[in-house]
Amino acid sequence: MNNIIYLKKDPILVELENSVDKDSVKKMIAFKYFNNNLKLLDDYLNINNDNDNDGIKTKKNLIEPTSQLEFSF
Repeated sequence: MNNIIYLKKDPILVELENSVDKDSVKKMIAFKYFNNNLKLLDDYLNINNDNDNDGIKTKKNLIEPTSQLEFSF
């Protein structure tokens, strides 16, 4: 009964998350994987990444409240 699923982490996202200087690492990753094309890297990150460069959730994944529930006491 071995039903453990191992998920492989994306090496591009792991490198970007573990970096301190995001701009230089983005340039290095673009050179390494995307033939030095930063636009392709940005497109890839927009599709595959849940977090922005600062580690904050993107606004597109959040639900905007439509109205506030008010109680009458």
